[in-house]
Amino acid sequence: METLVTQSFGREAEYRRAILCVWSYWAYVGFRKVVLFTDAPDFFDPYFKNQPVEYVLLTPDKMTAMRGKIDFLHRMKIAMIEEAFQLTSTNILYVDSDTFFIADPSALLRLVSEKKTFMHKNEYRFDSLRDMRLPAAESFHAFLDLIEARTFLGANGSPLPVSTLQYSWNAGAMILHKSHATLLPDIYALTDQFYPPTLNHASEQYAFSIILQTHSEIDSCEDIVYHYWYRVKKTIMDTWLSNTLTTDWIKLPLEKKFESVRNWVFILPDYLENHILSLHDRAIQAFHDNQFRIGWSYAIRTLLRDPSAIHWRDLLYHLRRNLRYLIEKK
Repeated sequence: METLVTQSFGREAEYRRAILCVWSYWAYVGFRKVVLFTDAPDFFDPYFKNQPVEYVLLTPDKMTAMRGKIDFLHRMKIAMIEEAFQLTSTNILYVDSDTFFIADPSALLRLVSEKKTFMHKNEYRFDSLRDMRLPAAESFHAFLDLIEARTFLGANGSPLPVSTLQYSWNAGAMILHKSHATLLPDIYALTDQFYPPTLNHASEQYAFSIILQTHSEIDSCEDIVYHYWYRVKKTIMDTWLSNTLTTDWIKLPLEKKFESVRNWVFILPDYLENHILSLHDRAIQAFHDNQFRIGWSYAIRTLLRDPSAIHWRDLLYHLRRNLRYLIEKK
């Protein structure tokens, strides 16, 4: 058996994300225990009434302590998982609130062990960070420079194996064996050494990735969760959730709630991928990377959906860039 752990604080949009996250989990496994770290338990009560949710109150002082001396927001994830292990004797299924379940996690939950862990997905090897374009990738280059130059110490003062040949795994979802609580001091230690000199927002993710792949085999759990971490997808989801998680939905019988949630998680991945805001964003990103054929494909799809979605002045600008690019390649 496992405990689902998630976090949600700061504003109503964040709270609604967590509500879908938790209900999508229950839609597959039934009403199993959830530990929710939040600054607003009262907001969730109508949505989780009479269900097995344990709230851990995030006060300003508690959040400050979790961020540590390095004052790093994502360090809180380590602290929450640490406290969750103290609250339960089970394995931990941790998910960020900007996730929802798209499949039954039970099969993967049975596989986790002291030597087997799961993270959302394998994103890249650390040495590939050198290929990321500056100046946007400055903090990633800084991280690569750091791990090439320094030796890192664990919580007990012993050197930790950190290599550019290791991989970064997305930490938006993780399945951890209860024995992995003993690894958290070293995850803290790496995070505290990574963040101050690089200001890289993925420092805690890198620490989880390095320590877990050192002590276990990591596999992907991407097939069971959809993680909409990207800002455009968050914007789409926040609008959708505000229109969907209404007081009328709260009043539905349990079976109707389950039915609606199962339908939502079935349609949402396609909805997010093909929303006009996603198409528009992919067009802009492709143009900026000089991938003009891809950019025009997404631009045309966007214009067919809504002719006013892209300014014609912007299209002319990228058309001129495209022509100049073709001329220069000859």
